[in-house]
Amino acid sequence: MRLLLTISLFMILLPRPAIAAMPPSDFKQGKQLFLSGNYAEARTYFDKAFREDPANPDINFYLGRTAFELGDYETALMAYDRVLIMDPGATRVKLEIARCHLRLGFKEMAKQYFREVLATNPPEPVWKNIEKYLAAIEEGERRHFFTGTLTAGVNWDDNVYQSPVSDIILGSLQLTGPTATPTSDQIYDTTAVINHVYIFEDQRFSWKTTFTNYNALYENQQDLDVYYFGLNTGPVWKTDKFMWSNSVTAKHIDVEHDRYQESLGFATALTLPIERMLFNFGGRLEEKNNFTDGFRDATNYLLYFNPVLVVGANRLSTNFYQEVEDAEAKVFGYDRIGWTLQYDRQLSEDISAFASIGMQKSDYQGPDPFFLVTRSDTIEDLRAGLAKMLWQSEDARRTLSAQLVYAYLDSESNIEIYTYRKNIITLSLTLGF
Repeated sequence: MRLLLTISLFMILLPRPAIAAMPPSDFKQGKQLFLSGNYAEARTYFDKAFREDPANPDINFYLGRTAFELGDYETALMAYDRVLIMDPGATRVKLEIARCHLRLGFKEMAKQYFREVLATNPPEPVWKNIEKYLAAIEEGERRHFFTGTLTAGVNWDDNVYQSPVSDIILGSLQLTGPTATPTSDQIYDTTAVINHVYIFEDQRFSWKTTFTNYNALYENQQDLDVYYFGLNTGPVWKTDKFMWSNSVTAKHIDVEHDRYQESLGFATALTLPIERMLFNFGGRLEEKNNFTDGFRDATNYLLYFNPVLVVGANRLSTNFYQEVEDAEAKVFGYDRIGWTLQYDRQLSEDISAFASIGMQKSDYQGPDPFFLVTRSDTIEDLRAGLAKMLWQSEDARRTLSAQLVYAYLDSESNIEIYTYRKNIITLSLTLGF
């Protein structure tokens, strides 16, 4: 009897071979819905299956995957943790846990799990994906970003002085000198734009600084050579619903190596994305100091509204603006309104084209002392151009492109010397980085 009891107790305590429970039918239905992309309905079936068999690793794994696809990362983590309790070496589960931590913003935890998976020497597609995730995490932890463009171009301008259509004004007065009749010239220009962005811990906030340098050198009319320097710096607030930037602006202009003008101001811009539209609003306030003529010192105000519509390869943008310049002498001050309408089209993967039309009307604030009338101008602007991508780096961060642009300006004024026509052809190369 004692022997029989001993054998019976041994049989009871002997570990039995693990027999995997067959997944319930709710699990099978949920898996079919999951594979078809119907995550919300699949979750209903997985929840039922989980209540029937809460220790089943397959059910917990797919419950976690479904919760992840639905954006419920906390529930996904709990499901994956239950799988790890049953199988601490489940590599695939650790990979999914890392993705959950990444979505929740716990980057250090995500990196820890990604590295644990890498240590198991997974198949090549897996470790390549993990390296992409780790690179994305490192990129997301960067605080300083530098971007910019360098452009060099040549321009053919058939009226560099904006000379009037006729050298006879006021009926009989003959104009003389280099500006009396249209003079053509070739202009070589360079433009450098360097951007620096610092992103704070709260990634909705950043600080952006932009430096701009533009130089235009004339083949023959060196008295028109221009050197421009601009600096904007200020905070940016960006969310999914808007982007609002504010900046202090400083500008300096030299003409033929002599100081011409400086300005200091403040600018603000608000961007609202709504479906396929972008609505841009902005304004600027500047104090201008003119070194050649103190009567041109001025306070300048600018407001603009720029809606943009994008449909496939087509982009339609408009810009409406109003500008007021209150100069020291009223003859140099003006009230100005204008608009432009531009259509862009991506013709192929590396070629795009655009065409635009614009109008600008300026009414000056005081009478011209020579002509004894208050100047009023209207300028029409027609442009068209092509751009072609010549080269792009593997990571798409550096590009080289070429642009060809034609522009026609037609100015009508109640003072004859400000009525002119102008044609400009520009060919340029731009390096983006």
